[in-house]
Amino acid sequence: MRITYLGHSGFLAETKEHYLLFDYYTGKLPVFSPEKKLTVFVSHSHQDHYNKEIFALQNGLHITYVLSGDIRRKRIEELVHRENELLSVKAHETYRLYGDQMAIETLRSTDIGVAYLVTLSEEGRTYHFYHAGDLNLWKWAEESKAHNNNMEANFRREMELIRGRHFDAAFVPLDPRQEDFAFGGMDLFLETADADAVFPMHFWKQPEIIRAYLKARPQVKNLILLEEEGRTCEF
Repeated sequence: MRITYLGHSGFLAETKEHYLLFDYYTGKLPVFSPEKKLTVFVSHSHQDHYNKEIFALQNGLHITYVLSGDIRRKRIEELVHRENELLSVKAHETYRLYGDQMAIETLRSTDIGVAYLVTLSEEGRTYHFYHAGDLNLWKWAEESKAHNNNMEANFRREMELIRGRHFDAAFVPLDPRQEDFAFGGMDLFLETADADAVFPMHFWKQPEIIRAYLKARPQVKNLILLEEEGRTCEF
């Protein structure tokens, strides 16, 4: 399995038979092999997670677009090549693609849209991915205590739905704009679920927040330090 960091919250996971492209809006995409299936996930409509360039990927590919329901289907149907497929999803549902080869579960974001849990089976191997989208503990110093408490309750409710789950790769926000609250979402995810590799995202080209987290949490050994776009990790 190969994971490439494209920028911000965008990642490409590649297995022997599949490409999984998550929340692409910036960065250099590879030339995709037409021999593999390409599934494009968009967690929500914010411009830092969604770029309509995904509908202009080269012809000859088998592409399935999995889009959060806040992206209105009627506005994009005409952009999807007729040989490709479009799946609009909502929170707290399970969807299946390619027969039983791929299962997609969704959580409700604490902002808008969904988070994705993807289980992919091929040739006797099963992969588990988690992409949070904007599901995070969005506490802010300027917000009221009541607002922040409500945010934490909502986030914890979603995290309970993945308690004890294991992921091969997890993509989780670590946003420096939250200042003293920046570590909260990552902490709760790591307390709730397990992952072989955790990729911080949504850090606005400020990898210093990742180094600060690793320094403050030396017990965390599975967090990947992403310092440049285009970095590829092999597992």
